[in-house]
Amino acid sequence: MYEIATQYGVVTEFRDVDELCFQWQVEAPTGGLPPYEQIALGSLGRLADDVALAGRAADGAFEFLYGGGAFEAWLGASLRGLRLDGLERNYRDPIGEALATAATRGTPAATIARSIRDGLVRTSEIVAFPLSSHWGDSLFLVFARERAAKYDLVDAIYRATDDGLTTLAAVHAGRDIIDFVIVSLNASASRLFGGAERDLQWRRLGEIAPTWMTDGTFERLSAIFLSAIPDTFEVSHRSAEGEASHLRLAAAPMGDLIGVTLTDVTPLKAREASFRLLFESNPMPMWVHDPQSLRIIAVNDAAVAHYGYEREQFLGSTLFDLYAEEEWPAVTIAHENPALRRPSDRIWANRTADGRMIKVQNYAREISFDDRSAILLAIVDVTEQREQAARIAHLAHHDPLTGLANRVLFRARLTEGLQRLEGGEDRLAVLYLDLDGFKDVNDAFGHPIGDRLLVAVAERLRLTLAPGDMVARVGGDEFAIVQLGAGAAEADRLAERIVNEVSVLYEIDGHAVAVGASVGISVAPIDSCDADILLKNADIALYRAKADGRGLHRFFEPEMAASILVRRTLEADLRHALPAGEFQIYYQPLVDIGANRIVASEALLRWFHPVRGLVSPNDFIPLAEETGLITPIGEWVLREACREAASWPEPIGVCVNLSPAQFRSRSLVQSVLSALATSGLAPQRLELEITESVLLAENHANLAVLHQLRALGVCISMDDFGTGYSSLSYLRSFPFDKIKIDRSFVKELPENHECGAIVRAVAGIGQCLGVATVAEGVETPEQLARLREEGCTQMQGFLFSRPAPAAELRRMLEGGDEKWAEPASAA
Repeated sequence: MYEIATQYGVVTEFRDVDELCFQWQVEAPTGGLPPYEQIALGSLGRLADDVALAGRAADGAFEFLYGGGAFEAWLGASLRGLRLDGLERNYRDPIGEALATAATRGTPAATIARSIRDGLVRTSEIVAFPLSSHWGDSLFLVFARERAAKYDLVDAIYRATDDGLTTLAAVHAGRDIIDFVIVSLNASASRLFGGAERDLQWRRLGEIAPTWMTDGTFERLSAIFLSAIPDTFEVSHRSAEGEASHLRLAAAPMGDLIGVTLTDVTPLKAREASFRLLFESNPMPMWVHDPQSLRIIAVNDAAVAHYGYEREQFLGSTLFDLYAEEEWPAVTIAHENPALRRPSDRIWANRTADGRMIKVQNYAREISFDDRSAILLAIVDVTEQREQAARIAHLAHHDPLTGLANRVLFRARLTEGLQRLEGGEDRLAVLYLDLDGFKDVNDAFGHPIGDRLLVAVAERLRLTLAPGDMVARVGGDEFAIVQLGAGAAEADRLAERIVNEVSVLYEIDGHAVAVGASVGISVAPIDSCDADILLKNADIALYRAKADGRGLHRFFEPEMAASILVRRTLEADLRHALPAGEFQIYYQPLVDIGANRIVASEALLRWFHPVRGLVSPNDFIPLAEETGLITPIGEWVLREACREAASWPEPIGVCVNLSPAQFRSRSLVQSVLSALATSGLAPQRLELEITESVLLAENHANLAVLHQLRALGVCISMDDFGTGYSSLSYLRSFPFDKIKIDRSFVKELPENHECGAIVRAVAGIGQCLGVATVAEGVETPEQLARLREEGCTQMQGFLFSRPAPAAELRRMLEGGDEKWAEPASAA
């Protein structure tokens, strides 16, 4: 290590360089460069042959002004006036780097240059010394000398490569080649053959790899030697230690020798075997095709099964045979541009053997297959997924039951129609319709029949519309229509036609089903040009049509909004009533005429509104059933009635009415059981009253619930007997404990003989079945007398007591039974 040179970052093998660095340091003034004359003239001695003088040309590029003999011999060029960029790159770049660094730093700078001559890699040191000049521009003294160490390039490559390299000479017997002898080999070749270099050199191939003499390898090497044509092939090999491998031999003639490159492809073959195993047994359809011809060269079982082609037919096909014709240009473009082969987000149309079109995604990858470039294509069939997505998209804008547009699509069409009004179209009508009696159909025949009815209604509505109009299902049994280009007259005619068409009898699963329709109409721009307001106005008009008797159609009028507001306010108040404690239960006694005593009392719900006062049950009970509030309200009534009845003298019971909606909740049995358990009331003292509509709706399911209730020990009575569809058949289907004759038959006694006959018949049925009969609405002594004659056993009505609060009923019960000997005045 030379200390002076090291100070400038110059690493050198030559003392001359260190001495030159010392001289440069001595002659250099503080903060400046030594003069050219002090360094370059007269003091170089033997170094003059190894240096050159360089400066800058007018354009700033470096050029040589002078060169010593050895320097010019090293470059192979005369240097006087030669620009730096005129040199070979292996000289130009390192000399330029040294000059640029010396010019920038103002100190000596060194680099290394390498060249190849006579097969040897030669290394030269380059050191540039910046010098001052009285001409003004800096000059540079450039030193270059070749280091002693040289490296044999071929030998370095021969030794460094992982591939085995060997040279073979033919062994002749006369004119025939009988073997090959190893002339030379590198370490990698000796490792592949399984031995040391010195042990394998000059040995015959038949000794080292005897199987090559019989497996065709020897014949192919002989053919290369005789034909002087290179060849590449693969062979199996087992070393002397028994290690198996797979080698690729690339052999080429070299005069009377053969140069052979041996590449270990054992891992590659293992990967190919794994690939084939995964490829063949993969459940995902796959094939391999040629990227130029697009011909399929391999296909797995999954693809054969999925597409339905025979394997031979598959292997004789191109991509154009599998892809739909409209895809051919895209297929061609994708394979002409490798960057477009990979995208998997594109959906392609493929053709199966039976002509069916399927939608697929392609996952492509470039692979080497059987020693050639190929494309592996994995197929994902997204036909069902796409169809499902289309169905989902359809469902997002359509009613799943009827297939009609839903509220979202309807509103979009309505908005589009309203925009046309601004463009010159002057009329548009919105019709909002609701089915009359649909709830009764659901209660009578069950929801499956109700659903089929909605489908049938939807189809009739479709057929009534003109092209361009739209009908949508916007609620359970609610439909909306937008009638484009229609004014009041056209909407009136359409509404009339709808009411008539919808009202025609339906035949569904053997049932004759009847419903009607009520229609509300709003017209743009008269009523509004806002979609939401038009819908609201049509809904208000519908409400008026239903209030006026149903089976009607009504146009919106501004004053209608007040009545709908009343109903909605009542609904809001009803939702608040139960948590606010606004409900009370009144009780009306049932009197056993024979025993002349109270045997039970019916629980009747009363609503005391803080502002409205007493709200009629006829006003809020239907609303509670329509909104579903009847279920929590009914459960509260059941709990309170049982709790109150538990304080009455035994065996007086309590009667509680059940709504068909409570049966739909499917928690009725648990609610009854909970009420009995919480109150401690004996089950036989609880009487549950149902109307015939309970049995009309989901007959089998509700009958099962009734039997579960009966199994608890409670009594079941049929209320309002004789007013429904087929009362007698229900007496046979369930063993009721009591029959309550509707007040409509009692009201006209004793004058109406037909009512008397009906009462007599019902009482007779009760006697035959062994069940009690209760007459409701008894108000006069004459009615009482007639009912006694007809055989009624229990009665209820104002003649005995009006509905009264629980405390008042308790006072009645504490007063004894004597008061029932002489019934009270109806007044």
